[in-house]
Amino acid sequence: MALTLKFRNSDKVKEDIAMHGESIAGFSRRIEVNYSLMIEYLNGKKFPSPPTAKKIADGLDVKIVDIFFA
Repeated sequence: MALTLKFRNSDKVKEDIAMHGESIAGFSRRIEVNYSLMIEYLNGKKFPSPPTAKKIADGLDVKIVDIFFA
């Protein structure tokens, strides 16, 4: 069984991306996550793998547990 990581608050993640001065597309490019998948993660249609969740958290300078719960 694969671990499912869900955003605690995807609107807060979108806000944090903006507060870093980036668009979602720019953020996705910088952390090397496919833009379409990033949108699906933020909309709750798909859930990132733990390595991808780490990329997202690292890109926002936070810990995984700060923005995700299992």
